[in-house]
Amino acid sequence: MAGGAAVSRLIILTIPELTIGYQLGGATTVEVTSTDEAQARLEELLSTENGVIAVHAPYYNQFPAPLRQRLDHLRTPLVVALPAGSTPEHAEERRDRLLELLRQAVGYGITFGHEGTNP
Repeated sequence: MAGGAAVSRLIILTIPELTIGYQLGGATTVEVTSTDEAQARLEELLSTENGVIAVHAPYYNQFPAPLRQRLDHLRTPLVVALPAGSTPEHAEERRDRLLELLRQAVGYGITFGHEGTNP
């Protein structure tokens, strides 16, 4: 990268049960087992990372409001809640959240295929 800037990357703060799946997908993972541990590890990463940090949503949602507000205003790294829903009831919510994350990352909304149309 020009100017010697570090290459950005994706880091996922997740529970041990999900770690291997993210690693198989090529992501760097940090295992956490509680909201307090996730918050502590996130604070460490905020000073060293410039990419995307995805946090297991149940932990992210339990962060104190001032921390979440601070994260919302950061330019880098981009910190997002990683949807954890895997039940059919959560599928649409998870899809919408992933599309929103993509919109934030690229700066505009993207749709795929025939979304919003009847085949």
